[in-house]
Parts: sequence; structure tokens; C-alpha cells
Amino acid sequence: MNRPKPAALRRPNAAKPSGHPPPGDFIALGPKGGEPKAPAVLLKPVSTNLPADRKREASSALPSSSGLSGLAKRPKLSTTPPVSALGRLADVAAVDKRAISPSIKEPSVVPIEVSAAILLDEIEAAESEGNDDRIEGLLCGAVKQLKLNRAKPDITLYLSLMFLAKIKPNVFSTEGIIEALCSLLRRDASINFKAKGNSLVSVLACNLLMAAYEEDENWPEIFNFVDNIQTAFGTKMPPTSMLLQADTGRSGGDLSAGSSPHPSTPEEDDNQTELLIAEEKLSPEDDGQMMPSRYDELAESVEDYVLDVLRDQLNRRQPMDNVSRNLLRLLTATCGYKEARLMTVQRLEMWLQNPKLTRVAQDLLMSLCMNCNTQCADDMEVISNLIKIRLKPKVLLNQYMLCVKELLNANRDNLGTMVKLVIFNELSNARNPNNMQVLHTVLQHSPDQGPKFLAMVFQDLLTNKDDYLRASRALLREIIKQTKHEINFQSFCFGLMQERKETTHVDLELKERFVIQVTDLLTVSMMLGITAQVKESGIAWDKGEKKNLESLRSFQNQIASIQRDAVWWLHTVVPTISKVNAKDYVHCLHKVLFTEQPETYYKWDNWPPESDRNFFLRLCSEVPLLEDTLMRILVIGLSRDLPLGPADAMELADHLVKRAAGVQSDDLEVLRVERIQLIDAVLNLCTYHHPENIQLPAGYQPPNLAISALYWKAWLLLLVVAAFNPQKIGLAAWDGYPTLKMLMEMVMTNNYSYPPCTIADEDTKTEMINRELQVSQREKQEILAFESHLAAASTKQTITESNSLLLSQLTSLDPQGPPRRPPPLIQEQVKTLNQSLRLGHLLCRSRNPDFLLNIIQRQASSQSMPWLADLVQSSEGSLDVLPVQCLCEFLLHDAADDNLPIEDDEEGESKEQKAKKRQRQQKQRQLLGRLQDLLLGPKADEQTTCEVLDYFLRRLSSSQVASRVLAMKGLALVLSEGGLKDGDERDQPMEEDSTDAELLPGYQWLLQDLPKLPLFDSVRGMTSTALQQAIHMETDPQTISAYLIYLSQHAPVEEQASHNDLALVITASYLTLITLHAFLSSVFVEHT
Repeated sequence: MNRPKPAALRRPNAAKPSGHPPPGDFIALGPKGGEPKAPAVLLKPVSTNLPADRKREASSALPSSSGLSGLAKRPKLSTTPPVSALGRLADVAAVDKRAISPSIKEPSVVPIEVSAAILLDEIEAAESEGNDDRIEGLLCGAVKQLKLNRAKPDITLYLSLMFLAKIKPNVFSTEGIIEALCSLLRRDASINFKAKGNSLVSVLACNLLMAAYEEDENWPEIFNFVDNIQTAFGTKMPPTSMLLQADTGRSGGDLSAGSSPHPSTPEEDDNQTELLIAEEKLSPEDDGQMMPSRYDELAESVEDYVLDVLRDQLNRRQPMDNVSRNLLRLLTATCGYKEARLMTVQRLEMWLQNPKLTRVAQDLLMSLCMNCNTQCADDMEVISNLIKIRLKPKVLLNQYMLCVKELLNANRDNLGTMVKLVIFNELSNARNPNNMQVLHTVLQHSPDQGPKFLAMVFQDLLTNKDDYLRASRALLREIIKQTKHEINFQSFCFGLMQERKETTHVDLELKERFVIQVTDLLTVSMMLGITAQVKESGIAWDKGEKKNLESLRSFQNQIASIQRDAVWWLHTVVPTISKVNAKDYVHCLHKVLFTEQPETYYKWDNWPPESDRNFFLRLCSEVPLLEDTLMRILVIGLSRDLPLGPADAMELADHLVKRAAGVQSDDLEVLRVERIQLIDAVLNLCTYHHPENIQLPAGYQPPNLAISALYWKAWLLLLVVAAFNPQKIGLAAWDGYPTLKMLMEMVMTNNYSYPPCTIADEDTKTEMINRELQVSQREKQEILAFESHLAAASTKQTITESNSLLLSQLTSLDPQGPPRRPPPLIQEQVKTLNQSLRLGHLLCRSRNPDFLLNIIQRQASSQSMPWLADLVQSSEGSLDVLPVQCLCEFLLHDAADDNLPIEDDEEGESKEQKAKKRQRQQKQRQLLGRLQDLLLGPKADEQTTCEVLDYFLRRLSSSQVASRVLAMKGLALVLSEGGLKDGDERDQPMEEDSTDAELLPGYQWLLQDLPKLPLFDSVRGMTSTALQQAIHMETDPQTISAYLIYLSQHAPVEEQASHNDLALVITASYLTLITLHAFLSSVFVEHT
């Protein structure tokens, strides 16, 4: 509001006007002399219970020479309506509250001017006499001198007042003094405000008032300060940093009648002093404290009055250019009222477009958004109008987006309202071109909740009687495009799948269509997640590149999570929404998993385009399979209430598992499963259930049977899962499911015969074959008997092996029983799976549990392991993943091949054979280097050293000569070759070792190289024990001699007793050999 200006400037000697005095004047109240008052202590508040018949003297009694004719007495402020509108309102509402503070006296003060040097002395003398009127007069006289000398006040005067406020603040708490000090703060039109002035007097007045009323809770109504007034409006004002008016400062002359600049003249301010009287009394906790509301009792009256003023101003017929900035500032301060917000938003767009009002209007927009914090009809209308505001300049648009964020912060319910209104406006005929930018801002502000509310709007569109699917697909694509894919797709899709309890959703007629269309939007959302970076990474992945795939991996995990949520939705939510027919239900399930026909994904609007169609579908299908997704599909198949049957569920699960396994990569978990219950769930799907309407004979217990096709499909599915999860599923299968363990050994050894090649004992093989024949015969008899009972209850037909229908379709369901022989077709499928998915490599790579080591230890030296060579050859140069025992076995296998006779036909070898031979030699060198590094390298440790030596030393005690020879050759390769790394030390052996090595040149690895191991002390005892056992089996005298020499030099002293016994055994063995040699010699001589 524009405050009315005074018609003329008032001079000090002018006569008192009949009306209300101008705000810039100093008013003297009361006669010079009056009835004597009782003495009072000024340091305490003075009671306001004064005699009502107190006489006032006429202004003519004032001495004309004092120059105070302009300060003649006037009635109390509480009886005259003040200039402030709120002051008038307070006077009308509470007439009896003439002075809020109990320390205000009746106004009867005559200014007394004295020299500043004696002011304190005069006040002290008046206090000693108990003359309160004189004290007030002296202080009013001091205020008058300050007002007349604003530009350069007397330093002695204002320092005296400061000192007085420090020691006796209550002397400033009377009404006359308060009014005099407030006159220093009022605007004086006679002063030039555009030039820089001295604010010292105004600051002094504020500090004196603060000192007087610092401890009072109720302040006089004359304190109509701006912040205090604004507490009545309940408006949350924007911080100064967010107000655009602050950017312009006070330059440019943009000062209206309602502003309050410093009322001082342009004079020097070099000697300004900071007047912080109350600084010491403020505690740190008081900083930043909010202004207390002082108009709680008048809240309704204030609101009515403010709204009346606003209606009066806004309803005037005036051009838009004539709207005052002060009116917009008043609206900014009163946006705490919902009616004020509603009146503002209807005209806000015009004010924003007005160049003269742009800055103030932007501040008004910010205040409007910050205070729109209710969900009443008025605020809903306010938000609706805010959405329709169209702004083109970039500066205005950026400010508008900041205000949108504040609107979302004002109330959490504003988010849903905002999203809904923006989408509906976008679909209307009068769409706002800024809708997408607003939506982008909303999604950036609330990345988790924003997509959920957006999904709710799409749900509302799909519940419409008209088919909005095509429009929804186009709208969703446009939103993703305009927001630059900055949307949480998983949150959006999960929001689409939420069950709604509103009447429009509960009483929905076309529920089946709703489910199908939500499924379609889910698939569109998943394909919309393919950004340019994802597309580029997908192309690079197809070319075999393995760098910069982070965006592709993130996208794949995102699709996997959405598919998990979609299967949950179809399992738990959809059955409660509608009874969807079986065909549509299965279609929805296959569609969200991208196993449906390709045309179902683009038939509505031909998106994706034909050039990207197959690529997009492949990117969305080649994704990991989460455990929850797989388990829910199995549960859906086991449920009788859902349309997906067990066979379809098994087929779908098998397809998803193999598809995910085909995407395996070192930087992506494609098939992580930890729940052991998966095995039972898969096997339960293949269980055969006879028709429920057939009654079996009493006391007959039908056998546990499984459908053969599903039974073996289940084992193949579990084989793939076990290969990718060896620690959980793999270990459980190895220990508790023999058939699955057999399949695991087949893919590890790459041998698919039955019995498996890992069974070395011929007797065990024969026993396994006979047991399989017995189980098959018993199974046949149980199936025929079961089918006979079924036929007796239905067709009365006699069932034989020739006419049986179930015999070829069923098999016994005993998953923890003996392993069953896989049909030839299944063996071929296992081989194909192993070649494409490298299941054997995954199982061999597992070190915990170590399945490969288990197989090697079971076979030991009893059988050659040619499959081990293939395994090492296929390890792709990474020998670290294989156990030490596997590397040792492969080394012995190559050593055995080197001992075979080689025909001189190298010239006749083909190029492929030569290439394979070179590759094999290279692999052997790598392998030997790996074993030598484990024994002699800087990272050699006690465990690996013991494992390598133990594997070879145990074979020295073999009953087969060839096995013992291979073990010694392996030790010679590992130890002797490593000795070359010692450099010159190799050429200068110890004398004792050199003599032994010359006597036994073939045993240098034992007598010279083995003691040089870095960790020889750790294996000394183990080596001695192994050689003692080898001596009992060895028949070569030189070998026994080498063992004895080693034991004599390096055997632990504490084992000397056992060495004595060993010496007796060796002596007896030598005597037997000598006797046998002499006998054979005599026989040969006689024969000759």
C-alpha cells in the first residue's frame, strides 16, 4: 500500500495542526507543571495506575523562548488512530489496551534542553529528588537535539545516552520517551534520501529502545516494525539470497513511498561508532531465533482486514502498467493466507510479463510457492494456475523452475498434484510448452517418489473407458526424451504395478485390458532405458570389446530388477485385481520376460523402429536372471490357482536359465542363486499326479513318479545353476543328489559315458551297471502296476508292457537315490550345454568347494586322466584357477606321453598337428614355470610347497613301477629346472653333495636340489617319511641308495629310532637280493 504523504513540511515553530501530526514531527506531551507525583525508583517499572482526573495544561503555558512550540502536548497515542493500518485495527479491536507494556506512563512530558556535558548530572539530581517528570523532560530534550543534528550529532550526547542505557535502561521505558525515540525512526520527507547519509541517530534510537524493552514480553503497539507485522500473516518469507530485489540493491532510484531508507543527510560518517548496547546481553542460543508472534489474539481481524485491502486494490479498474510495486510486495508478505495466494496466482502471469514489475513479481512467485502448503481446494486451484503460466525468457523460466522446487518442498502432497496436473495439461488442447521442463525439474527434485506419482497418472489414464494405450506410449516416449533419460525406470515400473484402492480402480470394468496395457507399458519402459551410451556399449560387446561396459551392465541389472518386480506383480497383485484368462496371463508373463513373439512389442505404434527393433529386443532379453524371478516362476507353476502349468513353468524357467547363462561375463553376475529350496522346487514341477477323479484301491500307495521329459530337463536346469553357484547349489548337489553329481563330473571331465570315467575301479563300475538294471526293472514293474490300477478304475483294460502308455513317459522320482543312466538324447544335450556354456570350466574353477581336487584324489595313480590335459589346455592361460594337484597331474601326463616311442614321421605331420604340438609345448612350459614359481618364487608359501611335493612323493610309494618313474621325473623337472635360477651357485655345489651327485647322477634332484628349497625346513619331515615308505616298495638299488643317502643327511634326529628299524629291514632285503642273485647265477651257469 502506498502510505499517504504529508501535504506540507512541518517546521519547529509552526502551530499545532488540528488533525493527526505528520510522522516526521517531534511531539511534546503534557504541561510543564502538574500535580506532584510520589517519588518512584526509575530502575524498576513504574505502575500505570495513575489518577484518571490528571489535569493537563494548555500549550500556551509553554515558554515561547524555548522553541518548543512545535512539541506541544497532544492526546495519548492509544486514543488517536495511528498512521499504520494495523495500528488502527488494533485500536478498534482493543480499545482498553492503550499501553501494552506495564512500564509505560501517561504522556505528560515537556522537553528540557541542557548541555550534553551536564546531562548525566541533571538526571542524577532529578533522580535523587524523585522528580520523574524532569527526567523525562531531560531525555526528551536530548532526543530533540539529536533530531536537529542528524548529520553530525554531538558525540558527548549520544555517548551519555548509551552510558545511561547501560546502567539504568528503565528510564527509557515511559511512553513519552518511547514516542520521542520512535520519532527518530519515522520518515521525514524533507530529507534527501537518494544521497548517502548518517544513520548514527537511527541506530542509537533502536539500541535505546532495545535496552528498555529487552526483557519485556509485550511491546507497545507503536513498535510497528515490518518483521513484527509480518508475523501476523503467517507467511514463510524466502531468504534474502533467493529474492531478486536484493540483487539490484538500492540503486537506480527504485524507491517507492512505502520503502524505509536511512533517514539521514549526506554528511561525513568517519567517526561513526557501533551502537551495540544489547550485545553483551544476547546469548549465542538467541541467534537465529524466530520473531515471536504478537498478534495471535487479533489473527482473524488482521486476516479480514488484509484481505479486504487486497480485494480493494486488485479489483480497481486500472491499467496493468499502473500496478504498484508496493502492492506486489504486500502480496509477497501476505501469501500466508490461502485467499491471498488464490487472488495472486490469477494475475501473476501478467505481472511476470510486465517489464516494470518482473523482479518484484518473481519474488511474489517464490513466496507464493513457498507458502502453498495445504491440500485444500484453493491451493489445488493455485497449483493448477501455476501449471498454466507460460514463460518464454530463459531468465524467467529458470526462476520459475526454482519456484517449482520450493513448491514441492512446501508440502509432500504437492508432488502428486503437480505431476498429475502437468500430465493432464500436456494431454489437453491448451498444452503448456513448458510442461516437459517442469516435469524434468520434478523428477530431478524427487528421483524416487516422482516416478511413482508419474506411474499413478499413467494408471489413471489406462482406467479410462477410452483406450489411452497408444497415447500413453507416445507420451511416455516424449517424457523420456525430454528428460534425457533422467528418470528412475525401476521406480516408475514398480509404481505401475502398485495396487490402487480408489473407487475408480476397484470398480473398474475393463480390468483385463488394464492388466494387458500395464504389461505393455512395462515393456516399453524397459526398452526406453536404452540410452545412446547403452546402445554404443551393446555394439561394442557384440564386437568382442570388453572395455567401457559400465552403462551396459547397469542397464542389464536394471532390466533384471524390473522383470523381478513384474513377476511379483503377476504372482501377487494381478490375481487380486481380476481373474485374467489363462491365455492373457501367460502372454503377460512371457511379454515382461521378453520371451514373446517380437511383433507383440511394436504392433501398437511401430516403435521401436525397424532399424533398432531386433537390437533393442535382444538387449532387453540378454540380461541376468535374479533368484526371486526364478523362484516365483517355479511357485507360479506349482500353484493350482494360477493359469501357468508345471510343464510351461519348467519350460520357461529352463529357457530363462540358459539364456542368462549365455550372457556370462567376469564383470556381471548372471545367475546368482543361494536358496537350496530351488532344487526341491524344480523337482516338484516334474512330479506326476494321477487324475483326482480316479479312486485307487484301499491300502495301495502309488509310487513317486516323475514325467521323464521334465525330470531330465530339471536335472539339466539344476546343472547350469550349480555350475554358476558352486558354493551353495553346487555343494548341495555334490553331497546329496548323486544323479546331479554324476552330470557335474561328466561336464568337468568332458566324458559323457555311463558309468562316468571318474569311477576308476572296475568292480565299482560293474556294480553300478547292475544296480541300474535292477532299478530300471523295479521301476518298470511299479509303473505297470500303477497304470493297471488306473485302468481298472476307468477303462477296465489289462495293462501290459506292449500297450502301456505311462511306461515311456514316467520314471521313478528318487532324486537322492543312486545315479540313473541318462538317455542318449540327454547325454547329447549335456555335451552341447557344456560346449556352449563352459559349465565344466566353471565347476573346475571353484576352489571352495574344490570338486576337481576331489576327483583327482579319488582317482589318484590308479588311472590315467586324459581329460585333465584337455582341461588345462582350455584354461585360456589362467593356471591360477586350477588346483596344484591338477597342474602336477597334467605335468605327469605330459611326461608319460614323452616316454612313448615316437616314429620318425614329423615330415608327414599336418600343419594343424604341428600347431597343436607347439601349443601343447607352450602350455607345458607355462605349467612348469607356474609350479617352479610356487616352490622357488618370492611368493612361495608353506601350504603350496607341501601340496606340490606331497603329490609327487606319494607316488614314489606306488606299487606300479611306471608310476614311480613318472613321479621321479616330475620331481626332477620341477626341482632341477628351478635350480638353474640360482645362477653361479649352481656351478659351485658343496663338496659332499657333489660327491653324491657324481656317484648317482640321476638323483641330483633329491640330493642337491631338494635341500635348496626356500622352505625346505617345512617339508623336511614330510619328505623323510615319504622316502621311508618308498624304500619298502622300491626295487632299484640305485634309487634305494639315493633315498638312504638323503635320509642319512637330512632326516630329523628325533626319528633315529625308526631309522634303525628301517636299516634292519633294508639289510634283510639286501641279503635276500644277494641270495636270489647267487641262486639265479648258478642256475644260469648250469643251464649254459
